Amino acid sequence: MPYCSFRCKPERRLPGLTAFASLLVLLTAGAVLSGCASDDDGDNWSVSAPVSAGQAIRLDSVPSHEPASVYRLTYRSTDARNPQQLVRVSAQVLIPHGHAPAGGWPVLAWAHGESGLHLTCAPSVMGIGTVQAHFYDGWLRQGFAIVATDYPGMGEPGAPLLLNARSEGMSVLDSVRAARERLPDLSENVVLNGHAQGGQATLAAAAMASTYAPHLRILGTIAAAPPYLDEQTAQELLHPANPRSFSPAVPELLTLGQSLVEADPSTDINEAFTPRGQRLLHEAGSMCASDFFPIAKRSGLTPATLLEPEASRVLAPVFDWAKYPSFSLPSPVLIESGAQDLHTSSNQQKRLVTRLCSAGTAVTHRIHNASHNGTLAAMTIEAHSFAGQLLQGTKPRSDCN
Repeated sequence: MPYCSFRCKPERRLPGLTAFASLLVLLTAGAVLSGCASDDDGDNWSVSAPVSAGQAIRLDSVPSHEPASVYRLTYRSTDARNPQQLVRVSAQVLIPHGHAPAGGWPVLAWAHGESGLHLTCAPSVMGIGTVQAHFYDGWLRQGFAIVATDYPGMGEPGAPLLLNARSEGMSVLDSVRAARERLPDLSENVVLNGHAQGGQATLAAAAMASTYAPHLRILGTIAAAPPYLDEQTAQELLHPANPRSFSPAVPELLTLGQSLVEADPSTDINEAFTPRGQRLLHEAGSMCASDFFPIAKRSGLTPATLLEPEASRVLAPVFDWAKYPSFSLPSPVLIESGAQDLHTSSNQQKRLVTRLCSAGTAVTHRIHNASHNGTLAAMTIEAHSFAGQLLQGTKPRSDCN
């Protein structure tokens, strides 16, 4: 729902808006969108002032053991379902200790992997754990400030749109714009970095930045294990080679189904999932991914016992919203894949690399002997090197032939 005070009329969805017109509005929304603020925004000046995507709402200092000043940021972004409407999103911001270099701290815009649909699964709510702290420390030592967004519906109320590329991409860009609004030591130079769902988010952000957030200077994109839900991937999820064996497709499809229900309550999800599968839908929306995955595995469900014949038709909207805005990206891209990745196969990522290359994007692709989560650790040295080249103005070597 829109964040409007009693002084403003709520924005209404435009039923006659064509898909093409919606896209045009969406891509320019960051510059022209205005609306009204919520009474609980925490910044009284905005209650009656025009508001826009990329505008900060609150910036609160957070106690932390990190070698940085840590903040929780809330900001406004565009609603991917209705470009005339704003949503409230949260993020973490880490600023290295010490004096900023000339021009300000370069920004690492970090987009996290799938963590669940529930409000409390947002990294800004869960806090910085040991693994995340180790990851952040490496980038802080490289001289980057970090802006780590949640996604709409996580950390702040709303409908989580799992793997909605545009929603995620706008959140990444708007979080950086909002952070720079409140923290003047942040540079306009931005390196995008994400894992899994976050890899999709950063690639989408890179595609949208020139029109949605033109004042940001996107130097390049690092995407670890990014999903590519093309037609072949959809068939692999819905019709796997071994439908009577458990696969990560089971919790993934349930979570996508629950996300679709929350985004559109009129969805008849009974036509997509069997009664056994439906009993797990609530858990998909109320648990974080680390808890839901083992429960889905212990349930004994397989694609054959999970899906109804109409599943592909019912779930079509989520495969549609997962499409990348463009494959022609103006800045270099590093794709890091894991040969042992059971969640986002290396073949799926190879197809994505081929599509990016064919569209003229400069892509460096590396495949590690690593699992889905292991890819993030395996790529550390190459990711730091890639980002360093971007800061120096050096063009990384492309593997596109």
